[in-house]
Amino acid sequence: MLSIGVDIGGTFTDVAVVEEGGGRAAQGKALTTPEDFLEGVLEALEDAARQMGLPLREVLGRARLFAHGTTITSNVLWTRSGPPVGLLATRGFADQILIMRGIGRVAGLSLAERRHYRATGKPEPLVPRTRIRELAERIDATGAVLAPMDDAEAVAQVRGLIEREGIEALAVGLLWSFRNPVHERRVAALAGREFPGLRVSLSSEVSGRLGEYERTATAVLNAYVGGAMEGYLERLTRRMAREGLRRAPLIVQSNGGLAPAGEVVPIRTVESGPAAGVVGAARLAGELGLPNLIATDVGGTTFKVALIQEGRWELAPETVLAQYHVHVPMVDVVSIGAGGGSIAWEDEGRLRVGPRSAGAAPGPACYGTGGAEPTVTDADLLLGTLNPRNFLGGRIRLDAEAARAAFARRVAPRFFGGDPLEAAAGVREIIDAQMADLIRRETLERGRDPRDFALIAYGGAGPVHACAYAAEAGVSEIVVPYQATVLSAYGAAAGGVRHTLERSLSVRVPGGAEAAAGAFAGLEAEGNGHLERAEVPAGARRVERWVAMRWRRQVHSLAVSFPPGPVTEESLARAAADFAAEYATRYGEGSAYTEAGVEITRFWINALGPSLPAVPAAPPAPLAAARPRGTRPVRWGAEFIETAIHDGPSLPPGAAVEGPAVIEHPGTTVALPPGARAVVDAAGHTHIRLEALPPRPEKKA
Repeated sequence: MLSIGVDIGGTFTDVAVVEEGGGRAAQGKALTTPEDFLEGVLEALEDAARQMGLPLREVLGRARLFAHGTTITSNVLWTRSGPPVGLLATRGFADQILIMRGIGRVAGLSLAERRHYRATGKPEPLVPRTRIRELAERIDATGAVLAPMDDAEAVAQVRGLIEREGIEALAVGLLWSFRNPVHERRVAALAGREFPGLRVSLSSEVSGRLGEYERTATAVLNAYVGGAMEGYLERLTRRMAREGLRRAPLIVQSNGGLAPAGEVVPIRTVESGPAAGVVGAARLAGELGLPNLIATDVGGTTFKVALIQEGRWELAPETVLAQYHVHVPMVDVVSIGAGGGSIAWEDEGRLRVGPRSAGAAPGPACYGTGGAEPTVTDADLLLGTLNPRNFLGGRIRLDAEAARAAFARRVAPRFFGGDPLEAAAGVREIIDAQMADLIRRETLERGRDPRDFALIAYGGAGPVHACAYAAEAGVSEIVVPYQATVLSAYGAAAGGVRHTLERSLSVRVPGGAEAAAGAFAGLEAEGNGHLERAEVPAGARRVERWVAMRWRRQVHSLAVSFPPGPVTEESLARAAADFAAEYATRYGEGSAYTEAGVEITRFWINALGPSLPAVPAAPPAPLAAARPRGTRPVRWGAEFIETAIHDGPSLPPGAAVEGPAVIEHPGTTVALPPGARAVVDAAGHTHIRLEALPPRPEKKA
């Protein structure tokens, strides 16, 4: 049996086919087709089937699992191509979606964008004031109904939105609905009866958390993207069945897990591709015996970082989409605008690289597709790292003269005395430093030392720059997986059903065992229902418990894993001790106001189905020096050095490569600097050790 993962990216659609038992079957890649995403999916599936020497129908027929990650919802948000959406709010709260938070004008923007504060502003409302209506209903913080809802008023308000504003979807965000959803559910029932074609999104169904603005914003965004996502899933299911798939597709969610198409909340599929990449990285970390790993993904536009600790990843403490704070459980992945397509440009007399990107169109100057500005890919080509005849396995021929001309026109005259090669070296140094800065920020700000982690590099440009940004961040161990360019698709194929369910509830520690037990019991019953509908056998179901804890009177909280088993005062005390230790790690010994006591502000669970079983690492093969297929000049530091060039797919297990060297794969290139050493393991992963880094200072007693 096979597990098939699909990931639709901005430039390429990737497929990973994995044999049960751990055997690697095939990888497929095709250009993404925005006019009809299914065409790109089928082309990538055909590519994988060709590698297996099988018809696509047979490959799909052998699939135990077909998992699909998509950018559908992201594209709708970023292009503002959703339908007109209306909103029903509690009387007196109609404007809260427009007011947003005070930080709304810079929410989700990069540090570079925030520096130009006068140029920032709140986003164009997804729901303008003319499409918002109020209801004279009220529920209090305990869930008690203070003012019953008038059915006739609700129907009239919805009819007015349809007839006068032309809405095609409706969001309902009523005050305290997560405590008691009776009014929101009644609106949905009335709308279904009176306006059967109207898509309705309830805030109480998309979020069980405190915060009426965030909950309402989540419902609005869900209504905005829901039509496109649901339409695509219907077409996907029909088309895959025609092509031979015997199982319903599972959809990758923002939390890194899978869900049946009928169970998916559309807004919870945003950024599912990066989430699946972290899942794939965590799986590899387990197989390779690396409990602490920095996952780094370098694509054409962005550099993404996530931390995997003790084999697990965390959910982001808050999520911002299109400048709206929302309640979407999302893998904690941070990113900056630094990738292969990042443009080098002048900003008030300084040389900047990114966040502007040439993207896939017009692309870097060396693509020969109309791009004229110098990019990181152009720099890598001029410095000899990239092979112009073997980029993406020879699918794209790179034009070195076009790259040289771009630097000669735009960057070299202003900053490097007119020398394009020096300009290219400067651009690469800047982009590597920016990537290293993000790694340091995401580790040190959490109280972690990057030197305690290994690093996994994936994405098309990740292995090209990994040694440089790892060395600058202080990381000496790097893994480049054999599926580096399709790791998100691999993570989808290897993943399992996962539903994240949350509830806001204030519980003091000690003394709150009964309330905590009730909160977890309700969440676990709901999670069990999701797993049952996903046809997960009862014996294969698991639950992870988490809580958000803080010192009383504080605003912000920290996520803490909650012990399994009965919820007792002892288990609460263990969670509180873990919280205190994590707080000290992040903020320093003695920083906590322990006299205030501890409280839980939120409970959540991950209801889990089985994932593809992990495969133990094979015994290491005997080491043997690899023989290069040739050489070429590559710039390392301040000079060009004649460098050994190796064909990645031809390297056998145990092959050892000494730097300086370049290892070329069909979808990426591994740049190995002087002093580094790479060894290929039995699974095809490349393990890199950098030359000795400065010794760590001894910790004071």
